[in-house]
Formats: sequence, structure tokens, C-alpha cells
Amino acid sequence: MIKLVAIDIDGTLLTSDHRLTQNVCEAIQLAKNSGVTIVLCTGRPLVGIAPYLEKLDLLDSTTIAITQNGALVQETQSKKVLNHLTLTVDQVKRIYQFSNNQKAQLTFFDELEMYHTVLTPSQLVVDDAKLLHTHLTYLDVDKLTPDTLVTKGMFLGDPTEIDTLIQELPASFKDDFYMVRSVPYNFEFLNKQASKGKALQSLAESLQLQVDEVMAIGDAENDRSMLEYAGHAVVMENGTEEMKALATFITKSNDEDGVAYAIHELILKKTGD
Repeated sequence: MIKLVAIDIDGTLLTSDHRLTQNVCEAIQLAKNSGVTIVLCTGRPLVGIAPYLEKLDLLDSTTIAITQNGALVQETQSKKVLNHLTLTVDQVKRIYQFSNNQKAQLTFFDELEMYHTVLTPSQLVVDDAKLLHTHLTYLDVDKLTPDTLVTKGMFLGDPTEIDTLIQELPASFKDDFYMVRSVPYNFEFLNKQASKGKALQSLAESLQLQVDEVMAIGDAENDRSMLEYAGHAVVMENGTEEMKALATFITKSNDEDGVAYAIHELILKKTGD
């Protein structure tokens, strides 16, 4: 029996125009009412998913969210940090130095805000901050102190600029960072120990759940680790072919209430709801 469901947001929970449909809301509520723990598992910060947590009634004292691609785990109601895997100041400066030769613009996140590292952020950076409901602030990397907590670095640019960036990554970065591309226009740098899968595994173990009691729903490369971990790996019809190869179940697309379909087929039908 599935007792924990981890759900990606962009490309999975939300439609292509970033809407949360009534059918998906109702299915998640039914699953929750049947005793299933629902965890939103996303590359976004907590503030960037607050509207959806409210609509899904996931702001109670027992609900947890996995954010920033696994680097930050928080209680949704109190915002209490349960685990925060950060970058060191030296790592931040190395990423910043690398950015000087890239067309894609570099941003950073801490627990609360999004930071741009050039005086005039691109329209893509501005739009992404709006999408994430996150305040955008200029960061002078040279003024960082050792106690600064940076959750992740994220490049934003045209997909061809991101392709070039990936090709030019220093070999040492692969050993020192967890790096992932969530969507064609971004590329992220996180603590080496961070990932959605590791955060989900830690949560499941704290709840004393077995792998076959865990379901993950996703669509893209940053969902790989949680899909590989979960006993039930659900991939959206709009997901990448690489992720579909990992699937134990392929559901409908995000524009066809795919999350709701998976919950009904794999959970509610088997509980009689």
C-alpha cells in the first residue's frame, strides 16, 4: 500500500500555464483523507509553492515540503528548517568566477530570497523571480561572509546558452557539486549531498516506511533521483524519454490531470475510495 507520495510541481502538478486544476486538488485531498502523506518535492523555494500548498490544504503542522531540489526540507506551516544543505562561500565564488565567461546569468538563493549577480538582471531572471513569488535582490559576491547560507546557484538563459555552459563545465565541478537541469533554460549547482531522492529517502525512513510504500511523480531530469528511489515511479506523459524509461507507471500529461489520474489508479481504486 502506498503511504507517501512525493509530487514534483512544474511540468507535473501544474499545467503548462502554471495552473493547479480542480481535479488534481480533489484527488490529492482524497488521498490525504485516506491517510496518505503528500509531499511537494520541487526545485522551487518554499515561498514559490506557498499558493499551491494553501490550495491543496498542505499547510498543517505535520506537512513537510522538499524544496530547492532537495537542498532544503521544511515544515510548511511553521517554515521550520529540518535540513539545509548549503554551498560554502568558496564554492559560491568558484561558480561566480565561472559565470564571468557565460552568457547565461547567474542567480543564487538562500532560505528566503533570490539574488542576481549582475547589476541589471535579464528579463528571464526577473520573470523567473515572479514565477517563484520570490523577492529579487542584488548580491555582491565579494562581500559574502563565512556565515552566509547559500542554498543553491542557478544559471538562467536561452537553452543554447545553457547547452554551452554545460559543455564548458570544469571537470572538478562534477566532483564538488550536485548539478541538475530542471528545465531547458536553467542549470543548478547544489551541495553534493543534495537531491530530491536523498531528501525523500530520509523522510521515508523517518516515517519508518518501506520503499514499496513510496510513490514519486515527476517529469524531468531533476526528478531522476526520487524516481529511482521510490518503489512506484510515476512519470508524466509529457516527461522526458529518459524519465519514462525509469517509470513503473506512465500517467497522463500535466495538461490532462495526470497527477489525479495516477492517484486514482494507484491509490484510491485500491483503497475503495
